[in-house]
Amino acid sequence: MSDAPIPGGPGDMDEEALKRFLKETFGDALPEGALDGLDLSALAQQANLPQDPAQLRAAAAQMQHLFAAQGDSPVNWQMAEDLARRTAAGQVTLPGVETPSGTPGDPSPSAEQVAELRQAAQVARLWLDPVLAIDVPTAELQVYSRGTWLARTLPRWKPIVEPVAKYMAGAIGEAISAQMGQMGDLGAMGAAGMQMPGGGDPAGMMERIGGTMFGVQFGHAIGALAREISGTTDLGLPLGRDGEPALVAANVEDLISAHSLDPAATRIFLASREIAHTALFTAAPWLGRALFSAIEDYSRGITLDLDALDEMVRDLDLSDPQSMQARRPEEMFVFTRRASQERALEELATTLALIEAWVDHVTTKALTGKLPDLEALREVLRRRRAAGSPAEQMLSKTIGIEMRPRRVREALSWWESVLATEGETGREAKWDHPDLLPTAEVLSGTPQAPRTDAAAPAEGAEELADVTIPVDFDAELEKLLSGEGVDDAPREDEQGRLREDDEDPGDGGTDDGGSDSGDSDGSGTDQDGNGPAGDAR
Repeated sequence: MSDAPIPGGPGDMDEEALKRFLKETFGDALPEGALDGLDLSALAQQANLPQDPAQLRAAAAQMQHLFAAQGDSPVNWQMAEDLARRTAAGQVTLPGVETPSGTPGDPSPSAEQVAELRQAAQVARLWLDPVLAIDVPTAELQVYSRGTWLARTLPRWKPIVEPVAKYMAGAIGEAISAQMGQMGDLGAMGAAGMQMPGGGDPAGMMERIGGTMFGVQFGHAIGALAREISGTTDLGLPLGRDGEPALVAANVEDLISAHSLDPAATRIFLASREIAHTALFTAAPWLGRALFSAIEDYSRGITLDLDALDEMVRDLDLSDPQSMQARRPEEMFVFTRRASQERALEELATTLALIEAWVDHVTTKALTGKLPDLEALREVLRRRRAAGSPAEQMLSKTIGIEMRPRRVREALSWWESVLATEGETGREAKWDHPDLLPTAEVLSGTPQAPRTDAAAPAEGAEELADVTIPVDFDAELEKLLSGEGVDDAPREDEQGRLREDDEDPGDGGTDDGGSDSGDSDGSGTDQDGNGPAGDAR
């Protein structure tokens, strides 16, 4: 091993300083002599490590903290949650996104805000009840701060994102390992018996770095959502507590101010949507589970564009975890989709569209004629959905949560047709089972509700089309029981076949020369074999 300093800038660092960095980073996981014979200068250059010893010590402490905090999870949740809280409070922003506007920080809801939103919820319940064939939730509306929204929804988010995070952490780790020359310097470390955190080999350590990078991006996205989302169901997912509607007070006020909306009408409108969502997820408990399962299925088969990933990590400074926050999601997560992934995404998008359209449909029925600004409020939400925030775009790419405006319009037309033909009870009955909901192909055609009239014949019943039921069924049954018309009734021969109309009841209907006890000659046929003996033609 050379004792020469590592060239490349001011404050050239000798290899002893680098050895101290690695030992401080990995602690007892680095056996004595594991670094002997390695080209540490090349490793330092490939990892973009700082050359100042003080910076190296600080970087080592950060890396140790990251590894300890992550544990066995594919996501560094401690970092993700901390970053989400700071993003929700406006202290940090998504890379490339403007400083958040609206209410600064993360204020707690005032007593006045709580009273106004709960009063709006009471009105919403009264107006929703007559137009729904399912129970309207009676649980009191909860009023959250942004931080409370994060705390309530994170338990739902974790199982959603962990499948895709596990895959992406591994892919990112592989890309970093390739960039650092894992088969060279890092491979030699493994061969020397170095047990690194995260799986006992260098690849495990790189996977942890990948999990940290995903946690950074996810924390940004969820924190940004906490600043713009109105309730716990805006994304079409049941992210809050079961059966409990909730609104984020500061975000409701920001929406009112940003679009110059009527405050009272806006609160009732948003409360109606949140309560309608909650009613639906309560009445159809399978729906939430199906959505989360669909997201998990999509995530399992997700595929990263490794060429784009290699390009991204080329200039990554592994000694500075804060530098990971400067990466935009679109720089890190470029995906390729297989046919199975496209189908899964279509199914998920269709279900989300049906949920959004149903909520829009029932709230419009409930509020029409009562809120003068109803159409303006609906248009505000349509535009927000069509534009999609950076946080929503990140979630769409990584876990498939995507609200497609055209699909929502198609679903809305379908719900209108169901209501027109089957009423409110028939409309709500579509949520009894997933097979009752329309597919994307149905929605993209001319929406029509399923036929419910008795005129539609059942499959395989064509033979019954000409059968008529007697007007006086009891009289006809009496005739049958009394023996009336028995001479005209069809009869069977000895083989169980129906006799022809012209067969003699006493000859058994045979035509093959077999014996018949009803004939004097025992033949049952005339001499020519043309028919029953003695038959007059």
